[in-house]
Amino acid sequence: MNTIINSSKNELLRLFPAPLEVVALKGLYLNQRLQKLGTSSQPFVYTNFIASLDGRISLEHPKRKTHVVPSATANPRDWRLFQELAAQADVLITSGRYIRQLSQNVAQDILPISGKPDYADLIEWRQTQGLAPQPAIVIVSASLNIPIPETLLNSDRTIYVATGSEANPSEVQAIEAKGIQVIFAGSGLRVQGHQLIKALGQKGLTTIYMIAGPEVLNTLVADKMLNRLYLTQTLRILGGESFDTLLKGECLDPPADFNLHSLYYDTVAGKKANQIFAIYESIASKNIAPTS
Repeated sequence: MNTIINSSKNELLRLFPAPLEVVALKGLYLNQRLQKLGTSSQPFVYTNFIASLDGRISLEHPKRKTHVVPSATANPRDWRLFQELAAQADVLITSGRYIRQLSQNVAQDILPISGKPDYADLIEWRQTQGLAPQPAIVIVSASLNIPIPETLLNSDRTIYVATGSEANPSEVQAIEAKGIQVIFAGSGLRVQGHQLIKALGQKGLTTIYMIAGPEVLNTLVADKMLNRLYLTQTLRILGGESFDTLLKGECLDPPADFNLHSLYYDTVAGKKANQIFAIYESIASKNIAPTS
């Protein structure tokens, strides 16, 4: 069977599940209706990363002491799907590091959903579903060193900061003075995955999209709080000595196991590397008792 796809158009090749079929890129993730999969007692938690063949999800910024998504892997087709995942979320989990990058103008973009014309359909879609124009935001931070930009404070979206129970009281007060609600979701200074997701569920936030980095992912995976992983793999090798991979933290014991949900092949136009869109479902999270 010869299946032809046109990379200049809105097309992908579905490899799994069978049958082999050409499908549309636009709407691929939006049509999964993730907002119907979670409840207040057991929210649905998902994340998305893009990685190179050698596993790099970020490299050191050439001028700043921070890691960013490499331009060699970032691309508009993956970014469209990233935005579709954000469009379905009640709340986005991000990190203090990303907020600092926003204030330094080195982040990929302001937190989704993008206000650019290419994504206007996603904001309209949220409105047809009875959702707010933008998802709420929860910033995970142990240090509370988070210079939140005025553009974000004035964006007419609900903002939370999640931290540990031993956070500095004066820093907590300073954050609350900006109209931000602080969630205590862990002993000590650090946030714990189970407590964070339970607290968000109690606020009626049932569809939770984690867009932070490998440390926050480790927090969720270690507590078996991640339901689904969306992973784009760009078929190129980057190298580099200072980089992030998917997870950062101690070894998981036992390891976190996943099953393949679906797999798509994207032949990118021009001389750029092709890429694979894979969706994985956590085995352990299916057996979690509801967080009461």
